[in-house]
Amino acid sequence: MSDFSTHHFSAQDGTRIHYRRYGDRALAGTPVLCLAGLTRNSRDFNKLATRLGKDRLVLCPDYRGRGQSAHADYRTYAPGNYVSDVMHLLAVEDIHRVIVIGTSLGGLLAMALTVAIPAALAGLVINDVGPDISADGQTRILDYVGVDQRHATLEKAAEAMRKTYGAAFPDWSEKDWLTNAAGTYTHDAAANNWKLDYDLKLRDALAEQAKSGALPDLWALFRGLSHLPALLVHGALSDVLKAETVARMQREKPDMELVTLDNRGHAPSMTEPACLPRILAFLERCDDTGHH
Repeated sequence: MSDFSTHHFSAQDGTRIHYRRYGDRALAGTPVLCLAGLTRNSRDFNKLATRLGKDRLVLCPDYRGRGQSAHADYRTYAPGNYVSDVMHLLAVEDIHRVIVIGTSLGGLLAMALTVAIPAALAGLVINDVGPDISADGQTRILDYVGVDQRHATLEKAAEAMRKTYGAAFPDWSEKDWLTNAAGTYTHDAAANNWKLDYDLKLRDALAEQAKSGALPDLWALFRGLSHLPALLVHGALSDVLKAETVARMQREKPDMELVTLDNRGHAPSMTEPACLPRILAFLERCDDTGHH
């Protein structure tokens, strides 16, 4: 038996959005919303959400165009729509107070939610991202997004991922890589191979957004956390979140908790032995504050 149930709702423009629900709203802990990285999906949080679901309701959506959510017009693959979809999910689930755990893009969306629905947030866990994104990390991400990578078997996909990302996860086992591949690829029955589990037109969306040059002031978004409990998870080997950005984030928000994982790049799973207990303790503190 799985530790989650699967659900769907229709976004404001009719796009079918999929999400996983772990735990139960009858549990005492404040509900948690888990937001994944740019090309990632709800499966990334399975191990973490299974643990958190023992104490609280946990919601893990697939953004539009990712995982089991419907593919939409690529021009709707934009942060404003992701935020709108997430707010719609909270409304569907009748959640009025939530802790947000966001990895990479999900962390930036969590910051945006502090502006969009400040009274609904009880705390934020930001996983390996900040208001300054390293040029190295940006280049690497833009190089791989939307490239049609296919593999004959899931094992071959896992091996390819290990060769590409092994430096960021030096202690991962073969099983870890296989689990990661299973969250990254989906079986294409027609072609009888494994393909990336997101709409490759995401690349076109990013290209158009880059051309428009309309980037928000991410430091202004970060300041939206000023009155909220926050914990930052930093992979010391990360090419996305640099140590100098972490230092500035700490200066801007001195009460922000920090977990640095020495043996991890972008992005930690947050189930690492040095990380998970800190997250559990942080969530309990958010439960106790009754922050509104």
